[in-house]
Amino acid sequence: MAVPTTPIEFLICVQKSELLNADTLAACHQELPHLSPDPAKVAGVFVRRGLLTELQARLILSGRYRGFHVGSYTILSEIGRGGMGAVYLAEHKGLRRQTALKVILAAKADVPGVLERFIREAQSAAALDHVNIVRVFDIIRTGDAHWLVMEYVDGYTLDALLQKYRVIPVQTAVSYVAQAAAGLQAAQEKGFVHRDIKPANLMVSKTGIVKILDMGLARSQAANDQLTGRLDRGAILGTADYIAPEQAIRGPDVDIRADLYSLGITLFYLVTGRLPFPGNTTQKLMHHQRTPAPRITDFDPTLPPGLAAVVQRLLAKKPEERYAQPNDLIAALAPWLPSTSGMTNNLTGWHTIPSTDHETLTGTAMASTNRIPRPRSI
Repeated sequence: MAVPTTPIEFLICVQKSELLNADTLAACHQELPHLSPDPAKVAGVFVRRGLLTELQARLILSGRYRGFHVGSYTILSEIGRGGMGAVYLAEHKGLRRQTALKVILAAKADVPGVLERFIREAQSAAALDHVNIVRVFDIIRTGDAHWLVMEYVDGYTLDALLQKYRVIPVQTAVSYVAQAAAGLQAAQEKGFVHRDIKPANLMVSKTGIVKILDMGLARSQAANDQLTGRLDRGAILGTADYIAPEQAIRGPDVDIRADLYSLGITLFYLVTGRLPFPGNTTQKLMHHQRTPAPRITDFDPTLPPGLAAVVQRLLAKKPEERYAQPNDLIAALAPWLPSTSGMTNNLTGWHTIPSTDHETLTGTAMASTNRIPRPRSI
């Protein structure tokens, strides 16, 4: 449809979008004569009243009225975008439950292996029911689009927190890493290795719960599961700043200790505000292979020497010199965990972190987050 140039044309687009019910549309139509003749200003009224979200209003103003509904879900806003697709905040029409919808861009769906990896992400996450791993509920196909219906986490990635605060207080950083380790322990027990642990793939909710995101590179260690190995043949997977030495050499043939190395780099970054190895991608890969990691106390002498020793062990070049499994790391981090968290007594994760550090760190930023209103009557 053409771009609406009048309020009535805007309302026609809204009607075609099926975002509002008949009674609400009728009330809107009666009020149109009292509103601005500028459709953009009318759209602003709809947004302020919670009838439309900003994304919905913007797309309708561009003449687009299709694509707001995916199965039983209504798209509310875009919350992320990457090279392969986008992630949207959506709401189930009947349950009023907010979820995240991840879609593969149409241009990428035909790239060899992309769709298979997308399905692998769904299968990997669906097999893991743990408080510290983002849950997957369903896969939906609409036309050429493939959608992953996931748990929506109202919060921030650790990468976003680092961009805002540069460093994270020790107790809070250790809490985040221990929770991630609890999620990795659950994944390991189901036979999965994540292979791309980094701050951008760790989300912390407003209640302080850390969730592992993006199971797209997850490797199943089941003997009868060769899909990931076939997809990964000849490729270096992971992120150069965080990749374990053996991951760059052996590709898919790695175990949970590769994830622990990446988690060690993450902890290093959280408490120092910097990564241990500088340079371009090639130089970083070489550093991971050959250069001993600096100690976190080299950059901040006030950091606990014991915590520095934990990080050094995580960043050992040989897997056998690291912690054998995530639970061992959680136990090693116990001296710096919030005393009320209960993590040291329950190695499968906790539900809240009543930490002053966490409240101080995230309170202001999280309080200012725009919440998406549900559509209501005019």
